[in-house]
Amino acid sequence: MSLRRPVLAVAATLALVGAAGCTADSVLDLEVGDCLNQSDLEGEEVSSAAAVECTEEHDAEIFGEHVFSGDDYPGVDTVQAESQETCLAEFEEFIGLPYEESALPFTMLYPSEQSWNDADDRTTLCIVVSDEPLTESLEGSKI
Repeated sequence: MSLRRPVLAVAATLALVGAAGCTADSVLDLEVGDCLNQSDLEGEEVSSAAAVECTEEHDAEIFGEHVFSGDDYPGVDTVQAESQETCLAEFEEFIGLPYEESALPFTMLYPSEQSWNDADDRTTLCIVVSDEPLTESLEGSKI
């Protein structure tokens, strides 16, 4: 499938820091429907991001997820490809427009090999982002 515009480069991989693994506001606690801020997602590895009420100012929202199975990490290329396929499919259902017709880009937080092995992390989060601050959910926005 060819896209009229590219998906944002993957912004982050999920990685756990420290021996304890989880931190306050761990990305492992985030779920579909949570709103957050892009500034919490910066860097190559992200271990924490605070969910905010969607009525509070934010510029990102988790709209989908892809859960992997298996014991062995499939490799970053496979993780990215399968995650992107799921996120593209779930984007239209959440936003109300196909990705190619939407003005909104998305990014993904996906498991790193370390979080896969150390924290049994098997979930990619699909995150729609906005250039403008929001005070409501993007679900059904048709933007």
